[in-house]
Amino acid sequence: MEFMKAMRAELAAIAVPLTANTAAAMQTQLQAFCQSPAQVAEWRVDAWPDVDDQTAAIIGTRVHAAGKLLLMTLRTHAEGGAFTGEEGEYVAMYSRLGHRAHPDAIDVTDIVSVTARLLLLEQAHRHDCAVVASHHDFQATPIVVQAEARLRAQAAWADVVKLAAMPQEPADTLNLLAISAWARANLAKPAIVIGMGTLGQLTRIAAGPFAPALTFASLGAVRASGQLSVATVSALQVEQK
Repeated sequence: MEFMKAMRAELAAIAVPLTANTAAAMQTQLQAFCQSPAQVAEWRVDAWPDVDDQTAAIIGTRVHAAGKLLLMTLRTHAEGGAFTGEEGEYVAMYSRLGHRAHPDAIDVTDIVSVTARLLLLEQAHRHDCAVVASHHDFQATPIVVQAEARLRAQAAWADVVKLAAMPQEPADTLNLLAISAWARANLAKPAIVIGMGTLGQLTRIAAGPFAPALTFASLGAVRASGQLSVATVSALQVEQK
């Protein structure tokens, strides 16, 4: 899988969000993404729940024609997104749009049932698509042992593991860096460990043993707490090489 190759690079791959909910706005975002140094488009499908099949196919085609990767994310309301449907609808939306957009990876929250996880994993692998198991904590940063246990549990069923947390003090940021370094050294699966908010910005540009497998940046207006611009992240990575 090309996505997995990108996740195992020395420097974090850069993802930017596609959050448009109209065809015209999506075309604008796609053009900006394709011209940017970012390698991955994270299509937040929860921002456009009624997107039609033809548009989904166009999004996938545009991203892949630019030689880039598509991560499809259906973020639930419980984890900061707009999706409020039932678990069956969650699985069905990934199935429908996945067949049209042909994503390189899908983001599956680790709060869904084991049945849903296994179904989505089987569907994804059938189409050479990776699965990212994700967890978001907008209130705090878990202690190191709790974070390690969660990442181990995610690694038991997903291809890539992800933990995003909200540091409340500088020590929390250091803990996230330590967790990221632990994951790189001890997990067989690539790990995305990032902090949200201003205190988390250091984790988004970390390099070497502290680098996340994937970092998230903004093309224009900031879409998530703590995101830096793709130009800033890319420039910093050039300095790290």
